Amino acid sequence: MHASTLAYATRLFLAATLALTFARWLGLSNIYWAAMPVWVVIQPNREDMALRAVLRVAGTLVGAGIGIAALRWLPVPGIALTVALTAAIGVGIAYRIGTHWAYGFTLMAITIGVVVMPALGMGAEAIPLALDRVYCTLIGVASVTAVNWLFTPARAVPMAPRPNPHFAQQLWIRMAAVATLTGAATLLDAHFSHPAATAAGLSVVVFSAVLGSMPNPRPAVRFLVPGVALGVLAAVSYRTLAPLTGGDPAAPLILAFAFIAGGALLRAHPRTSLMGIDINMCFLLAGEIGAPGHSLPVIAAGAATMFLTSAAIAALMFFLSHLHPPLETA
Repeated sequence: MHASTLAYATRLFLAATLALTFARWLGLSNIYWAAMPVWVVIQPNREDMALRAVLRVAGTLVGAGIGIAALRWLPVPGIALTVALTAAIGVGIAYRIGTHWAYGFTLMAITIGVVVMPALGMGAEAIPLALDRVYCTLIGVASVTAVNWLFTPARAVPMAPRPNPHFAQQLWIRMAAVATLTGAATLLDAHFSHPAATAAGLSVVVFSAVLGSMPNPRPAVRFLVPGVALGVLAAVSYRTLAPLTGGDPAAPLILAFAFIAGGALLRAHPRTSLMGIDINMCFLLAGEIGAPGHSLPVIAAGAATMFLTSAAIAALMFFLSHLHPPLETA
């Protein structure tokens, strides 16, 4: 393996483990969210990494605020409508912008689901949950930026212009699809009240927002399903091995670090970089890394649901991207 790839993987590993360790030291509930920003905030150029860091925090704050307001003041149908509209608007604006500046709107679309789904499906308290996510986001962003800042070069060329704006039909198709998917997922999550249903709802929000906001999601779709499959398999393997580590409360987290080391190598290698994002994110989310977590059967059910949902969303977005595709730039 090339020395630069190994160095890149080492920095990713340090940023992720530092974020998890600090979140655990602060006593946050779902510390795995602290490592989430590491895999996507890092960028080849320093300016892009700084922009992503700021937009990650801004999108998280806005999405969490809308989610809390909906949970406090609206009935379930109103909450579902709010999630649907927020996700669709976020994806629509992100798709319309089509550059790094779109990232904040994508995070807004994702975060409202992250706040709402557990509160509806598992009865989690909305405000502590939202604050926990915000704190974890701040920790993850600070960690990846601090570890990688000095090693990330400044941009050598200007940022690419946004794509050709003549894609109104594709824009409305995607917004309608995201609104329908996220609204239905919210209603189903509230109705079934099971961790697997919540995992499905979160997967719908995350995958539809990420793929829906991309100008051309087809390259990402190719890696999504195998990446999710490997991520959830790693999560189930981790939860199978964790009880064998003994009574030391730090041992499961150390075991998770071994999985993260492998995930960092996959994220750093050019051939597996896109897949590595999905592997690491799904491992952290499905495995509930660093949290007490649910039983192994529940974890496995949630992992299977996440995989099936990702496959369905990938197929849908691949199909939609062929309907009135955006014109090539001149």
